[in-house]
Order: sequence, then structure tokens, then C-alpha cells
Amino acid sequence: MMNMKRYSMKQNRYHQRGRGLAPIYGLSALLWALFSLGGCSDGEEALPLTSAPVQLLSSIEAFSGEEPATRVNAEGNAFQMGDRMRLKIICPFVTSTETGEGNSYAFDAFWLNKWTGSGWTNLTQADGCDINGDGKLSGAYDVQSLYLSQATPYVFTASTWSQEVVFRTKENKTVVQYQPVFRANQSTEANYLESDLLWAQTVMQTATDQVQLHFQHVMCALSITLDGFSLSAADKVTLTVEGMPDIDGAEVIVGDYYAEKSKANSSNFGYKAKNHCDYAHNGQVLGIGVNDYSQNKGYTQPMKGNVTASTYSGGLVPNTGSYTAWRQTDNLFRLIVPPCELDARPVVWLRSGEQRWKSTLEQTRFEQGCLYKLKVSLPPTPAEPDPGSEPDPNPENQ
Repeated sequence: MMNMKRYSMKQNRYHQRGRGLAPIYGLSALLWALFSLGGCSDGEEALPLTSAPVQLLSSIEAFSGEEPATRVNAEGNAFQMGDRMRLKIICPFVTSTETGEGNSYAFDAFWLNKWTGSGWTNLTQADGCDINGDGKLSGAYDVQSLYLSQATPYVFTASTWSQEVVFRTKENKTVVQYQPVFRANQSTEANYLESDLLWAQTVMQTATDQVQLHFQHVMCALSITLDGFSLSAADKVTLTVEGMPDIDGAEVIVGDYYAEKSKANSSNFGYKAKNHCDYAHNGQVLGIGVNDYSQNKGYTQPMKGNVTASTYSGGLVPNTGSYTAWRQTDNLFRLIVPPCELDARPVVWLRSGEQRWKSTLEQTRFEQGCLYKLKVSLPPTPAEPDPGSEPDPNPENQ
């Protein structure tokens, strides 16, 4: 069972803002000072460097305000069997490409893994991915067979992902992306879990055989309870929230300060182009990834309230999206939403066949990594249907 940790709202938000590593030059100087001081003093014998291959270990931090129930599974105590992780290795303090940084088989030199129930292993052909873009199903190379013993620090950045995208550029080059995507329709538990992106980053000195990845939620979670409105399991209902960022099926981009030092990138569409950021935004959601074929490049489009929104010259993601929640119990609905700022209070609709009830949420800003426990009071009588209103998005309720 995974090691779970609980943090108060204050502690977690401080950690979110301060998440990440020291700037490259400051950290470089510190680490190399440690290497210099780490030699033997007079009369001491030097310890031998490890010769074991790397081992990936992981843990998960709960949403701030949650008791603990996180993504991963309904119980919140482990990853789900088959959950996928992409791992990027960067040695930012040297210009040479060190072991682990280069992986010619996968685009952007990602190491692609899945959760087995007790640990991480590389993807195989049976997982149904065309990893190298040759039009055939293939497996991934195993990062845990490597010996990372070069005399330089390593930065390991990992995130969960769920969708593979293969396309050709204007230059007729194949690009494969392993994307963490958001699903607006979270009426199923699978889509709810898929939308909850986990991210981890750690720096380690050379000659280590264990890499600890402490995953954190970079999305937000809503726990919506219907107040004074009684439902039973037999009632077929759908709860939607309108006025949210329109990002259905989009790749969620998390900033990586060290992406600028990435030595393996998929031309203009790669990890470096989309995920690079300054130190203050390391580990923060920057927006959604855009593959712009007309300009032959990839970039990140922020949502309102994202850390990069004030400096982006293009249009922000519009708050015109509608999200469908997962009904966990009779009166309890759960929904993953991106960190963002809304234009107005979001509208909540509860639908049952042709009947529907309307309310609003008080919350208009959602902070990264936080859980919001919200109570929604619905009117006793259904609302009149609008002439141009959309039908219940769940066909079972028709």
C-alpha cells in the first residue's frame, strides 16, 4: 500500500507555491560543493559508488482538504492497475547527453511505464501503443535496467498520462505524444480518474539506485453534495456544471523549469516547446497544449487564472465548457476541474429524463491541488425547459 500523507490547507498551498527545485545555477553550485566536500577527510575510507540499476519508488500526496481519498482509485490508497506514467530524465548541468536522457525509441526520450499493483514496469506491445510512430504496436524500453552513475545530478520529472497522439508535421515528419488529457464527461469513474493528473519531480545526485517520486495533484477536485434533495440509487440523474474552461480532450501542460535543458525533443512540437517555464512556475499548470500545424509548432494556451495568462498574447481558453460529474453515491457527485478563474458563478444542472433543476456554485476560482466540498441547494420544483437547451448528456436518463 502506498504511503499517504496529509497536509493542512495552509501547508499544502505553501508547498504548491514553493514546489520545485532550486534554480539551475544555484543548485548546481550547491551540489558540486557537496560533491567536493563529500570526499574523504584524513583517515576516512571512501564509500564505493552504487552499481545497481535504477529503481522507481512512488507515493501520493492527498488533495488539500481531503480525508484521504485521492485520485488513483475510489478508496484513494493506491494507483490503479495499468495506470500509465511518463518519465523525463534531464541532466541540466552538463551539455553532453548522459545515460537516461537519450531514448531514441520514444519521442521526447520519455520512459513509458505502467503500474502493476506493486510497482512500475515498462509498457509492452500488449498495452496497445505505437510508441515509435512506425504504425505498429510496440513496447517501451525499460528505464529500470539503466545504471545512472554519471558524475552529474539528474532531474526526474514524471506525470500520469492516458492518450497517445500520432501525427505528421508540415515537413512530413512523424510526431508521437503521450498526453495527460482532461475529460469533460466524467459520468464514469474511469473518466473521472483519467482527468486527475498527477505530477512529480525530484533531483538526485549521481550513483543512486532508488528514485523516489512523490506525486501531487495538479488539478482540483469538487465534492458536490445535494442539500435537502433526496435521491436513491434507483434514480437515474445526471449532474452537470456549466461555465467552465472548454478543454475537453485537451492535453494538460505542467511547467518544468528544467525542460529548457532537455536534449531530446520532438522538433517544434516537443516537451521543451510546451513545458518550459521560469522557476516560479515549476510544477504549476500552465494551460493546455496546442499542436499548431499551420505554424508547424506546439505551444501552450493558458486558461484564465493560470500563472501564464497575463503574459500570453493569444486568446485564453473560453469558459464555455460543460462538465458532467461522476455520481459516487446517492447524493454525492465528484468532479475534477482544472485550476482556473471563472467569469461568473458556474451553473449546476441536475437532470432526470425531461426534468431538470438549476442552481449555482459560490466558487469562481479553483486552486491547484485543492479539494472543494460544496453543498448545492436545489429548488423543490423542476425548472422550465429552455427552447434551445441541450438534452440530458447521459442517454440512459432519456
